[in-house]
Amino acid sequence: MRNFILYLIIVFGGLFAAVSWKAQRDQKLSSIPVLKVFGSSSFISQWGPGPWLKEEFEKTCECRVEFFDGADSTILFQRLKVEGRSGGADVVLGFDQFDLEMIQQGLEWKPIDHAGYNFFPEVSSVVNLSPLIPYNWSILAFVFKKSENSSLPNRLDDLLKPEFKGKIALQDPRTSSPGLQFLLWLIRVKGEEEAFSFVRKLQNQVSTYAPSWSGAYGQFTKGQVLTAFSYVTSPVYHFVEEKNQDVVAAEFVEGHPIQYEFVGIPGTCKHCDLAQKFVKLLLSPVGQKMIMEKNYMFPAVRGIKEGTPFASVPKYKTLTFEAPSSAAERERILKRWSVQRRGD
Repeated sequence: MRNFILYLIIVFGGLFAAVSWKAQRDQKLSSIPVLKVFGSSSFISQWGPGPWLKEEFEKTCECRVEFFDGADSTILFQRLKVEGRSGGADVVLGFDQFDLEMIQQGLEWKPIDHAGYNFFPEVSSVVNLSPLIPYNWSILAFVFKKSENSSLPNRLDDLLKPEFKGKIALQDPRTSSPGLQFLLWLIRVKGEEEAFSFVRKLQNQVSTYAPSWSGAYGQFTKGQVLTAFSYVTSPVYHFVEEKNQDVVAAEFVEGHPIQYEFVGIPGTCKHCDLAQKFVKLLLSPVGQKMIMEKNYMFPAVRGIKEGTPFASVPKYKTLTFEAPSSAAERERILKRWSVQRRGD
């Protein structure tokens, strides 16, 4: 009997200790600030740079980092407007240069100190466009497999050649940033009327106008098309992940557009100081290297890609930067594109 009572004391004592420890742990966790970071699914996924940034930041911040999938930029913008401070977004990642006008309508953003960073020349031209700061970028181009193409096209008009009939994957410009980039690229180098004439001629060449980059690129990787509109850094992915050197990005004489991705701190942030520190990690050499290796985009800051496969990417002719056209102008162009796609 005495042993049984001693046994009960040990059991219940252990349970009491466990419950007390859990209560103390929960209390400690509830007192730790939570930095809420909104980003794209590719950024915050297990194979993206998000998990590493979270782990690295939590080592010293005395906080927790929580990621929220921002879906596309339009949905994220509306969520920020509606939820405001109650939504609690401290850091927002993934807007591109075409979103900058939209996100400054009715939203305030904290300035980010970017003094002292050695940005690439291509990036320096967009650093002061808004309170948001670019954290990666890449040049857009058509990618091909050398084994399936005896010679690569070197101008837009080459895409109309018979061998590319039904073999080109593009993105829908209404739902995809690369798709919009392609349409605006045509207009910039050809003029609007000639560009839409080219789009009509291209109809038979295009296998699909996918709603996203991944949809179009998936057709290319599966061998369903000969080429897809993507990034000059895409071949690096195949080399690093697959040891495949067959994929190349063709250079066109017209020059190529550039896509930038930005990070911002909403004016309604709850943990603004932590947000600034998170952005500092994002733009640090280790942060930029991780973003480069996980996003397969160029880092915004110089001195990162040297000694890596990204340094072997050829230098492409790019279009000089021009401020993106207004949202109203893009809406007009997209409506015209939609009408033409319907055959009206």
